[in-house]
Amino acid sequence: MRTLEILLVASCIALLAVLLIRKEANRIAGVAAGVACGGLLAGQLLIEGYRWKMIPAYLVAFLLIITALFRRRRARKPLRYTITGVLVLLLTGSVALSMVLPVFNLPKPSGEFKVGTEAFHFMDTSRDETYTEDKNDKRELIVQIWYPAAKSGGSAEESTLFPQDQKLFQAYMQAYSSYFGLPAPLLDYWKYNRSSSYEGADVLPAKSPYPVVLLSHGMGVGRILHTSQAENLASHGYIVVAVDHTYSTLATAFPDGRVTGLLTKPSQDQLYEDSRSILQMWNKDISFVVDQLEKINGGIIASRFKGKLDMNHIGIMGHSFGGAAAFEAVNSDPRIKAGVNMDGTLYESGDRSPLKKPFMFMESEEFMKVNEDQAKYRKTPITDEELQKLKFTRQQFSTVLAHRERELKVMDHVMQQEGSAVIYIEGAKHFNFTDLQLYSPLINLTGMTGSIQGTRGAEVVNRYVLEFFNEHLRGMKSKLLRGPSGDYPEVKYPGNPIFQD
Repeated sequence: MRTLEILLVASCIALLAVLLIRKEANRIAGVAAGVACGGLLAGQLLIEGYRWKMIPAYLVAFLLIITALFRRRRARKPLRYTITGVLVLLLTGSVALSMVLPVFNLPKPSGEFKVGTEAFHFMDTSRDETYTEDKNDKRELIVQIWYPAAKSGGSAEESTLFPQDQKLFQAYMQAYSSYFGLPAPLLDYWKYNRSSSYEGADVLPAKSPYPVVLLSHGMGVGRILHTSQAENLASHGYIVVAVDHTYSTLATAFPDGRVTGLLTKPSQDQLYEDSRSILQMWNKDISFVVDQLEKINGGIIASRFKGKLDMNHIGIMGHSFGGAAAFEAVNSDPRIKAGVNMDGTLYESGDRSPLKKPFMFMESEEFMKVNEDQAKYRKTPITDEELQKLKFTRQQFSTVLAHRERELKVMDHVMQQEGSAVIYIEGAKHFNFTDLQLYSPLINLTGMTGSIQGTRGAEVVNRYVLEFFNEHLRGMKSKLLRGPSGDYPEVKYPGNPIFQD
């Protein structure tokens, strides 16, 4: 709960106590407590802002203030105690809702530097946009950059996670509420959620340019859900560049007020064919963004980042489909030196030379179950009942199984490379590699996140990502990546090799 919300609830409890125990001679105390409660109610609404979870508390405050200021007679004890019980239940409801669906600030980054952020709008005039009806449309991208910031300059407070413009914010909430299957008003309080970065702050001067890490989101979400990961790297001296892959996000806002939605949805019947097509588009997005960064660094595109980017030390990380895109980018773009795939399936695992660059696969706990199932179904064919539960035909399942075998062989080869690693995190599920795990403890009930506590999950992911890029973009050898650690017992290293013929 926010500070004034806590004070408002506390003042309601104090006022209720005064009204219960006061005698007629002490009416002034009740009036004073009512005025104080009214002041806190007004202050909370004006300063922190309304949110629906506090409606029961607002109602209690209003009723108590009216009672304190205008009551002339005391109610009989049974009625008085019944009303008191109802008011206490209403206050308890507000407190409970505010705790499980909290307004929150993202965790403070663990590095020494303050973090700045700035968004860019790029247009690739060499590529037609294939997801719009206008054949003259070109591929457009919104890219957000996080960076080490000077202590002065920029806005006075940390930026919000979602757009502050009410129309844009509502567009985002409609998209996210549809994704979660919830009414949009339930997510209205997200407008108060804050990051740990300062919009438009000056870049912290340094003797040498900062290494660069590209960040690619999962299918159908967006860069917003990776803000704390970007901020953490930036606080340790990286410039992090996150791409919203247009029409593959729930919502992306452009400077002219347009908000694009999700149009790239691979079908189950042609999962790998559709995914490869989308992956090729994302790969071109990433290559184009690196081109733009070279122009920014050289001053061809005017910005605060001229000469600040170390274009000889570029890494990439991605989650889910973005993890597959990270693997493709490391394979195809010689400018990208190392990469991290966070729980992402590889859709282009065959017909290529073995990867010669350092790469890390970070997997959820379900990774090992998939491996166990893989071995099981090679020996015993899947039953019709199991296929029905998975909603697969036998042919579709055989395709998935064969593809997974190829993917595991790729991971086996990666493990043989110096500095590469494959790890999985006990208690983690797919969305424990995003900021979604920080939004509410109720997320765990949806099955999107695992048993690992959200802030702990974020700490583990951030630490291993940082260690990996420190080693491969900065030359700082990491003991943590060599094997199991007592500090992070939930991080496991699968057997070598992973895939057994």
